[in-house]
Amino acid sequence: MQLHERIFELALQRSFFFPSNEPYGQIAGFYDYGPVGVLLKQKIQNAWRERFVKREGNLELEASLMTPEPVLVASGHVGTFADPVVECQKCKTRFRADHFVEEKHFNVHNIKWDGKLETLDQIIAEKGLKCATCKGDLGKVFMFNLMFKSGIGSESSPAYCRPETAQGTFTAFPRLFRNHGTKLPLAAGQVGRSFRNEISPRKGLVRMREFTQMELEYFFDPLKQDIEGFAKIANEKMTMQIGGTKREMTAQQIVDEKVAPNQIFAYYLVGGWHYYLDMGVDPKRMVYRVLDKTELPHYSKGNIDLEVETSYGSIETIGNAYRTDYDLSQHAKVSGKDMSVHFDGRKIIPHVFEIAMGVDRLFFCMLEHCFRDKDVKDENGNWKLGTAKDWEWFDFPPAIAPYQVAVFPLMKKDGLAEKGEEIAKNLREEGLDILYSESGSIGRRYAKADEIGTPYALTIDYDTLKDGTVTIRYRNDGKQERIKISDLQVTIKDNLRKGRVRL
Repeated sequence: MQLHERIFELALQRSFFFPSNEPYGQIAGFYDYGPVGVLLKQKIQNAWRERFVKREGNLELEASLMTPEPVLVASGHVGTFADPVVECQKCKTRFRADHFVEEKHFNVHNIKWDGKLETLDQIIAEKGLKCATCKGDLGKVFMFNLMFKSGIGSESSPAYCRPETAQGTFTAFPRLFRNHGTKLPLAAGQVGRSFRNEISPRKGLVRMREFTQMELEYFFDPLKQDIEGFAKIANEKMTMQIGGTKREMTAQQIVDEKVAPNQIFAYYLVGGWHYYLDMGVDPKRMVYRVLDKTELPHYSKGNIDLEVETSYGSIETIGNAYRTDYDLSQHAKVSGKDMSVHFDGRKIIPHVFEIAMGVDRLFFCMLEHCFRDKDVKDENGNWKLGTAKDWEWFDFPPAIAPYQVAVFPLMKKDGLAEKGEEIAKNLREEGLDILYSESGSIGRRYAKADEIGTPYALTIDYDTLKDGTVTIRYRNDGKQERIKISDLQVTIKDNLRKGRVRL
């Protein structure tokens, strides 16, 4: 069983995520987050807000999910946001044509599709490729728009479920500029749902039809491409891939060697890299890939994607793009409204840098990278990894673990349960997420806490009633220490701040 299959099984069992509307059969590309998954997802989003919005003094907004058609005409989504599709002439099943051919041909020959529909048609015909469902003949490849179409009031006013959060930020820019200081740079972020009507979504959370994005749009004067605070991060290193070559580079080198267009771009590369480290993603399995000029969108002066190694292969998880003034100019053109601003004695249309990432893909990467298998014994019966765990568990950084603390009374009777509930209540009032359980052996409860990544477990026993102390158990090494109840809040918050998961 591959790791992603095990992760999916664990996700179902432990309430991380599961298929939406299960009683009616799974519709690919839609997932619900369970009680454990919701807590982890919220912490991912809150950590993003802390780093990219609050710490930087940036703005945050929440734009409408429904987007009128003219907005998406201006952005290019109506005309070009499409994938190549091929349909079976017999069973009418549709497939993403480039992915279908890649599996059957391109991957075998280690080449990339050239973007031409006739190339896909030619390979399908020459190789005699058939429907993967019924072995029927395939029709001609055509382009299919990926947006969910709707109507406002009636079908005479077409609209779409937004394919990204960015356009709502662009259309809000003039008001944000007027209301918040009439100065540049101005950065605004969003966390919210986006929708893409994928033809044949696969790979669980990696490719979904409804997903959550975290995007920051940084509006700046094109004549001023430096950024405050760059000197502090100039020597931070990241792994960059330029062409087929990987190398460690500092933010300063990235700017000096023109790998990124400006300081702003390099500054946020560092921010994205460190954010992923905080989420528990393995730095040895992630790389910033610099897109070749042939891969760039027509409006871009540079794109660099963060790619993370998983059991599905390498997946794109962060997109960084210098979008120039394209978006604001297009909205000015289609809407007929002036999107320029008066700044520094000039009338300008600001340029935009964008850092965009998907919550769901990061969520999946965290599950894979923080997964720890059962420990195994050597020929002498000793635990190889020293933690004596015979269960699978997640090594989440403590600050973003779904539950930070488990509270377990040793027994239900003799006042232990009441004392446990009291301690749990007090810790919740301190803003901590608490897992409370009275059922089962204490060893099994420890295991269940480990299995969802809980860094600390408190045991309330008979000594607790005598001397006001509890046992705190650390997830990673299973070791325990005795501390006073009066010291619990300080000890736990100090451990969370330091990322301490072993005694």
